[in-house]
Amino acid sequence: MSKMRFIVPILTVLLALTAARAQTPPVPFIDGLSHTGVPSCSTAGCHGDQVTGEGAGPVVGQNEYFHWASRGEKGAHSRAYEVLLEPHGKRIAANLGIGPAHESAVCLDCHADNVPDDKRSQRFQISDGVGCEACHGGAQNWLAFHRIGAGHQQNIEAGLYPTEEPVARAKLCMGCHLGSSYENQFVSHRLMGAGHPRMKFELDLYTTIQKHHVVDDDYRERKTVPPGAQVWAIGQAMGFERTLELLLDNDTGSAGAFPELVFFDCHSCHQPISEGVGQLSWRPNPGRALGPGAPILNDANLIMLQAAMRVIDPALADRLESEGRVLHAASQHSGGYFHDAAEKLKNTASEAATIITGADLSDPAMVRAILLEVVSDGRTKRYTNYAGAEQALFAVQRLTDALGMAGPEMKAAVDRASKEAQSPYSYNQNGFRAALGDIRAMLSN
Repeated sequence: MSKMRFIVPILTVLLALTAARAQTPPVPFIDGLSHTGVPSCSTAGCHGDQVTGEGAGPVVGQNEYFHWASRGEKGAHSRAYEVLLEPHGKRIAANLGIGPAHESAVCLDCHADNVPDDKRSQRFQISDGVGCEACHGGAQNWLAFHRIGAGHQQNIEAGLYPTEEPVARAKLCMGCHLGSSYENQFVSHRLMGAGHPRMKFELDLYTTIQKHHVVDDDYRERKTVPPGAQVWAIGQAMGFERTLELLLDNDTGSAGAFPELVFFDCHSCHQPISEGVGQLSWRPNPGRALGPGAPILNDANLIMLQAAMRVIDPALADRLESEGRVLHAASQHSGGYFHDAAEKLKNTASEAATIITGADLSDPAMVRAILLEVVSDGRTKRYTNYAGAEQALFAVQRLTDALGMAGPEMKAAVDRASKEAQSPYSYNQNGFRAALGDIRAMLSN
């Protein structure tokens, strides 16, 4: 049978993405449905065929549980509860004074599927960590349809969360991997001070690492499959929009007399102070109108969004550039001025997200142009801080993958860039820019 039967027309994909941007259902954390637990999905006849790691099911691989429960990167969600029992998890909880980490909502609301007790079936176990329904929604209504092979749309209508849609997926993943306005889904500077890892968000990379299924012809027949570059761009836009939402929220945007420091670039403050000749770490950044010593808002997602929009919609990119500079300058002035600048930029980021959902990022020429912008000489001058370089590296990895550029020369150049941005304390902007320059040269040939 021809594979062409399974290719969804690009226009259909774009219309679906635009509709998803307009309205998505409540995330599983608050869906109000009963969660039946991982055992409801993990039987051999469903998603638990562990005979082979490749998957041999007639429709789905039936090895999805195998991947979720693995001890490698793909099994990180299944181990999310376990880390609360480890010494580091216990130490963080002790530093915060919240009691045992594995019993505290402060930790469980992201490290497990911590729905209310009355929404847990008899087979539900909190110790399963971020289980199936933490992402796919409470199975109370859709499980029966799912088992008999009902159509995907019928499952969605019964409460299955549409994780295949990048807008819905971004809203879901950001809750734990970036933050939300729900009480225990925000990693503050206090939590980081207690030992919690630094937060960062890149939707396409996280999707790739945690993907438990194979996108084959059967999958394409049932669901829309947005291009990876589009997932990346939507993640950048919505990630920055969410950051500004939380910054503007009275409950998350401040901490007493101080602004909430988690919104600022960690390593603009947490860096060695040296008096050695040539060892000063501060450098001017063309995207900011700030001098040395000024606290710097973390603009890593903004820098990537600006790069994407420079190709998709140059006029909107100009607005993002100018409004970004205004926000940086406003961070050094009155609260009202800063609030207005953040609100304006948030609305522009939201507009950019909507435009991205309608852009054809299956077009290799457009993806190549965005990648060239990410590694352009002018853009790399903005990677003065580690967070920006980290997002740029993620972008290079994901966009070269989208273009199928996995040859040895490209891999070597990406590896050199990775080495220069391996650690925030050894980050070398000159070396990183040189490695990206090599990538730029390969793209230009």
